[in-house]
Amino acid sequence: MHLGAFMRPVSIHTAWWRYPGGYPDANFSLEHLASFAKTLERGCFDAFFMADHLAVLNMPMDALKRSATVTSFDPLTLLPALSMVTKHLGLIATASTTFEPPYLIARRFASLDHISGGRAGWNVVTTSNPEAALNFGMSDEMEHGERYRRAREFVDVVTGLWDSWADDAFIRDVVLAAVKNSAYLLVRNGRFGRLAQIGG
Repeated sequence: MHLGAFMRPVSIHTAWWRYPGGYPDANFSLEHLASFAKTLERGCFDAFFMADHLAVLNMPMDALKRSATVTSFDPLTLLPALSMVTKHLGLIATASTTFEPPYLIARRFASLDHISGGRAGWNVVTTSNPEAALNFGMSDEMEHGERYRRAREFVDVVTGLWDSWADDAFIRDVVLAAVKNSAYLLVRNGRFGRLAQIGG
């Protein structure tokens, strides 16, 4: 059995902050979130999975006023911090394929993976909330089928970027004054444009 905690970043339940003895400010308290992560690790959980939204959820205002799941840290800002207080807990972040270039997503998750010692995971989403498009300067959301076609190409580019360095690429030879061997070159002229390029 593998256990993963679905966090937002505290709980997915909208009223968790009202639980007796709970921490109403935990969404924006690194101290509390670090304590939760350490508790999960002591409890032999395999992963801390952080859901994310790129816009306020389309909910009635009265419901939004009572919900503590509306706001939270950016997952790829929080999880590197949690990696510093845990040793084995997997750290899974949600990131959308719709609004940002693949290179940024590849770099952020690769950074988390190196910082955490190989514990990073990516929850791939296409983001269906139309309000999110406005937050990224778009006048309208991408059509459903188009989002998923872009997502397939996006994931191919991200994984290609991760594989563009061989495991033994960084030789760091002080005598030869060589830090690395050449990287593979990845250029993807796909349906959604020239998505990525890397050279050694």
